[in-house]
Amino acid sequence: MWKVTGTDVTFVQSPKDLRGLRGDKEVFGLQSRKAEFLADFEAEPGTDVSDWEGSQSLSILSVVGPWVSYEQSGSGYTGGAHPYAHTGYVTQDVTKGKDGFSLLDVFAEKDVLAALKADGYVRKHVDDEEEFKNATTVESLLESLGPGEDCVGFEYGLDSVKRAVAFHHVEGDKVAVRIAFGYAGEMCRGNKFVVGVLLPIPKALRPAFERAAKREEGFLMKDAKAVKAPSVVFTWEPPKPKKP
Repeated sequence: MWKVTGTDVTFVQSPKDLRGLRGDKEVFGLQSRKAEFLADFEAEPGTDVSDWEGSQSLSILSVVGPWVSYEQSGSGYTGGAHPYAHTGYVTQDVTKGKDGFSLLDVFAEKDVLAALKADGYVRKHVDDEEEFKNATTVESLLESLGPGEDCVGFEYGLDSVKRAVAFHHVEGDKVAVRIAFGYAGEMCRGNKFVVGVLLPIPKALRPAFERAAKREEGFLMKDAKAVKAPSVVFTWEPPKPKKP
């Protein structure tokens, strides 16, 4: 258990859960996600769910200050032409709610843009050299990229840059950030593509990253295994037919 300096947030970690608390109120929890997962399988009366199935896994990747980063994967079938599958990263600021975190709000966009432009994997997916060269925002940069043979969903990637991230390690005054992009088409469903960039740490954020790197408050992705970061798996199967 640790309290986040300068906030009213306390984290409580166990082998199968990570809970973020503000006073007596839970603002983050792995186990508490189960009800939300099961709610997706509530069908209308009379619906044939005999061939439905589903699973979801959540694994904590890093905790820095009030920011929790985790990998979320899900797959299953709930009717229709195809099953579903997805995997990606999520970062949540537990003081701001589900969608309150954006990498571009806490790191300078010019630094994120420069790091993406310099990345070799990103450069292999340039579709429009002129647009790539002249891009002045992350959004315009992503618009200059194509999926390539590996089917990367860069065109849908602005939200990935904002929220599908985790913090891997600190190098001097920079932090290694992992950004998980999704897939571009249904034939690639379930895939994710992780790009690693080094970003200068804003002065105000350095103490939080230093405490996470020392495992005093939270931890970074490189230490997730060492600290036994928790993970959970939820599954759903159709009810067994009632015996006559």
